[in-house]
Amino acid sequence: MKRKSLTIIAILGLLVSTSCGEAKKEPVKKETKKVEVQEKEAEPEVKQIVEITVEAVGESMAEIAFEPKSLSIPKNSRVKLTLKNVSSAAGMLHNFVLVELGTGQEIATAGIKAGNENNFIPKDKRVIAGSAVADLGESVTIEFDAPKAGSYHYICTYPGHYPMMIGRMNVE
Repeated sequence: MKRKSLTIIAILGLLVSTSCGEAKKEPVKKETKKVEVQEKEAEPEVKQIVEITVEAVGESMAEIAFEPKSLSIPKNSRVKLTLKNVSSAAGMLHNFVLVELGTGQEIATAGIKAGNENNFIPKDKRVIAGSAVADLGESVTIEFDAPKAGSYHYICTYPGHYPMMIGRMNVE
């Protein structure tokens, strides 16, 4: 019996020593910090300013035209356009109206109804920009943001001047 007691004590001793020998490792808790990232406010885009001069030329209804007849401007630019009326003949008053491609006839017709008090420019969403009527030898300047990339017409909506006064603006 003494032997049995010793064996039991020895086994118990072994169990106690192995269980105490290694302390249980508890997982280390890592503290996670919540970092808030603030988005930078988008800086306002500085638009390239494009200065253009368009002349309204001609001394008779058969000669009237815009010079140049074609313009190219970069997209996302700010356009500063000066219309110079270089005509000297009576009745040669002109304006510059930028419109969606293919809408010139409708806009010019509506411009007549809009009248002088509106510079012969109708209230129409297809009109992108328009100037005041330039008298003989006078210049008028307008500023506008370039429309989206594509092709547009510029026309004179003074009564009877369309379709002689038409040009094309390409936004690239």
